[in-house]
Amino acid sequence: MASSLSQDDLNVLKRTAMFSSLDDSALTLLLAGCPVLHRPGGSHVFRAGEVAERFFVILTGQVKIFKLSPKGDEQILHLYGPGETFAEAAVLGRITYPAFADTLKDTTLLEIRRKTLREAIANNPDLAMGMLGGLVSKLREFNLLIEQLSLKEVPARLGGVLLSEAAKAGGDRITLKHSKRQLAFQIGTTPETLSRALGKLKASGIITVRGSSITILNRDALADLAEGE
Repeated sequence: MASSLSQDDLNVLKRTAMFSSLDDSALTLLLAGCPVLHRPGGSHVFRAGEVAERFFVILTGQVKIFKLSPKGDEQILHLYGPGETFAEAAVLGRITYPAFADTLKDTTLLEIRRKTLREAIANNPDLAMGMLGGLVSKLREFNLLIEQLSLKEVPARLGGVLLSEAAKAGGDRITLKHSKRQLAFQIGTTPETLSRALGKLKASGIITVRGSSITILNRDALADLAEGE
């Protein structure tokens, strides 16, 4: 069932690459019929193999995109938060969802169906350009993920993730938005191996760790580690 968007929701949408070129009135008109979904933490948004008829914008909360190995091991591909979109490539490609999507906490999503998107692009060419920009950014993320998982050891992968999170935080102090177990899955390792890698970084004076807070003490050393040096 469709719900009206609040001004806070509109502000979140305007921060996305896809909708950044549209003003409040254009956004409101475009998304008037799009359902706003509320999902508790641990809920499925979609499963791998389902037909991709809709994509989503996160208004509040957090969503993980992941795959499962034949043994049931989880590999986190992406973690998305407010103002980020996911599954638009599958919708545009008219394919099935290639991965699973679950909420990590109570989450509010805006659901956009293929038909709505097609009509919106026809009426707002700038929307198509914004979407292309967002897809290019995600392509870079996938390329980086493939490089990290195939060519780099666990300490280098961890270093890369910490530097990326620090860049998002705008400083050297990072507050993990998810558990260390999920961080381990994100870099393709086990929680035990992650703990050892964090311990070595602490012992080397590169980081400090206090609960979910990590502070980078030696950015140059961490950058060298992330490059595999």
